[in-house]
Amino acid sequence: MNIKNLWRLFPIFIIIGIIIFFERKGYSEREEFHKTAINSLITKKKSNWSGGRSYDYLTRNNIVITLLNNNLLQVGDSISKGANTDEFNVYRKNKENKYEFYNSYNTKQ
Repeated sequence: MNIKNLWRLFPIFIIIGIIIFFERKGYSEREEFHKTAINSLITKKKSNWSGGRSYDYLTRNNIVITLLNNNLLQVGDSISKGANTDEFNVYRKNKENKYEFYNSYNTKQ
């Protein structure tokens, strides 16, 4: 195989590299979420184009929560989660501006 034929395969290697990069990035974010205990607020919401139709929610301590549904969490929601679990509770402000339990979610479902 000569150099000219190797250059034809270069775009394939680039695409494979990009796919591997985003898969490893997503895996590391999911592992960090699973291992970390969280008691924080959602500070930012952004569309996750690499994960399909999912959304990334960032907490104050830069933990990323990736969920498929756009309507589950809002900026300002309080998240409470124990270490080594994928289940978390969401607390949302009520009319009196106090946080009350809203719902429980599991990122593995």
